[in-house]
Amino acid sequence: MAKQLVERWNKPMMAMHWLHMVTCLILIVTGFRIYLGWGLPSTFSQARALHMVAVTGFLVSWFILLPYAMGLEALEGIKHLGAKQGIKHFMKANLFTGDDVHRLKAAMLNFCGKQKEYPALTIYNKKTGLYENKSHPVTKILIPLEGVAVFLIAITGFVLYDLNWTVLGINMGSIILGIATSIGAVFGYSAMTLCRALHLGMMYLFILDLFIHVGILQADPKVKQAWKAMFFTGKEDISASPYAKVIKK
Repeated sequence: MAKQLVERWNKPMMAMHWLHMVTCLILIVTGFRIYLGWGLPSTFSQARALHMVAVTGFLVSWFILLPYAMGLEALEGIKHLGAKQGIKHFMKANLFTGDDVHRLKAAMLNFCGKQKEYPALTIYNKKTGLYENKSHPVTKILIPLEGVAVFLIAITGFVLYDLNWTVLGINMGSIILGIATSIGAVFGYSAMTLCRALHLGMMYLFILDLFIHVGILQADPKVKQAWKAMFFTGKEDISASPYAKVIKK
C-alpha cells in the first residue's frame, strides 16, 4: 500500500510534548527527594532549585505552548470549513463526545476478547485535509483531569515556595491560604497541611496518568507512527497504522 503522509501535529504541539515530558519527569524525581528524601539530587536545596526550574518549563508547556498549538489547529479548521463548522469540528476532534463513548466501549470489548476489531482512533478526512479524531477516548478523559491537577499543583506549589507570593501587588499567598484554611477546617487540616496534601496528591495523579497514557495506551508497538509524529516528524503514515481510518466525504 502506498504511503499516505499527513501532518498529525504542528511544531508548537511537538515542542509542548517534549517540554512537558522532560519537566514532568524532573518534577516527579525532585518531588520525591523533597518530600520523602528519595533519589537525586543529593541535597534538599539542589532538589528544590531544580524543581523550581522545571516548574517554569512545565507551566510554559501548559499555559503557553498548548493553547498556542491548539489555537493554530482551530484556525486550520476554520480556514477549511468556515468559522462555525471549523469550531464545531475542533471541539468534536478534541473533546470527549458521544462518538468517543462508542469507541471506548469497542476498545473495552476488544480488550476483554469480546470484539475482534479495535476501533479506529485516527480518523482522517481526505477531502478536508483535517483529522476527525486523533486521540484515544481515555486520553480525552485524562487531559481535563490533568488540567485540574496542574491548576491545583501550581497554586499550592507557589504557596509552599513563598507564603507571601504576590502578583501585581496582590498577595495571592494570603488569599490561597485563606481559602485553604476554610476548606481544611472541614476536614480538620491546617491550611499548609491541606496544601501539602493536595500538592503531593496531584503528583501521584500525574504518575497514574503517566502509567495509563504511556504505559498502557502508547506501549503498543502498532502505534509507533503516532509516537514518531509526536516527537520527531509531525507527520504520520496513515497507511501504516492498523488503528487509522481514512474517509473521503
